[in-house]
Amino acid sequence: MTRSRGTAVLTATAVAAVLSLARPAAAYVRYKTDSGNGFFWGQISVPITAYPNDFVQQTMTPDQVDTAVLDAASTWSAGANACTYLNLVLSVSTDPTPIPAYDHLNTVVFRSTSWCQLAADGTCEADYDTMALAVTSDTANKKTGQIYDSDIEINTLDYVWADVTADAGLTGDMDLQNAITHEMGHLIGLDHTCYNPLGSLPQPTDDSGQPVPACDQASLAVQATTMYPSAMMGDTQKRTLAPDDQAGLCGIYPVDHPPQPAGGCASCATVPTPMDGIELVGLGVFAALLAGARRARRASRR
Repeated sequence: MTRSRGTAVLTATAVAAVLSLARPAAAYVRYKTDSGNGFFWGQISVPITAYPNDFVQQTMTPDQVDTAVLDAASTWSAGANACTYLNLVLSVSTDPTPIPAYDHLNTVVFRSTSWCQLAADGTCEADYDTMALAVTSDTANKKTGQIYDSDIEINTLDYVWADVTADAGLTGDMDLQNAITHEMGHLIGLDHTCYNPLGSLPQPTDDSGQPVPACDQASLAVQATTMYPSAMMGDTQKRTLAPDDQAGLCGIYPVDHPPQPAGGCASCATVPTPMDGIELVGLGVFAALLAGARRARRASRR
């Protein structure tokens, strides 16, 4: 299997104009297979492991880093949303950071020494765009859309991260919980709420079949969603779900239709058979809205 990721990134120049466009309330966009089936997890609980050892910036304490990841997972879980059965179960490990891969290990990793797609031996296969704050890769069944694996990579090489609600003096940095909450949306199968018309992909549609707006023409309501694909320094708006985001969570994972236990385990993932086939969608690229965002290399002297 070739593990690939999308490269379409919304840059600063693509968001110069903001137009108010009519759009259905609480609409959402899903990753889809070529046959049109939406991505989903076939289980009630999705285990995720964060590996914070490679977060070496001095702008956050270890506890702040752990809390950012834990709270981001909780934001998309049943405890915070009565309309869903889904639980993202987050654990933190001090083990060596694994290479993001299709290995049935869902991870959150921090990339402090390189920002690229990694091969199995740890070498770079292809560079990521330096405008990307984070990248999420979902591996799913080609036919059904069932997700088997998801990995979130945070760009701590090019950007400085902080808990900007706790540290008022760091609002010139990127808020970590803000970004990871966005990436957790990709992990559960959601796509962006707008699209880049300069990219190579066709214009997607939302759950009601309506075309998704171009990001440079997105309404203020679309920009306010957690799944809007860009963030400014100090942005914390994506920490909480907008109606569109919650509609996606509860539309895909409704509380009154949990998956039926398979072999007595409703929390277990169903692994693919050789006939199923798998595919990876790597469009979960979260970009910096401003090209002037503070860079980690320059801030490392702090």
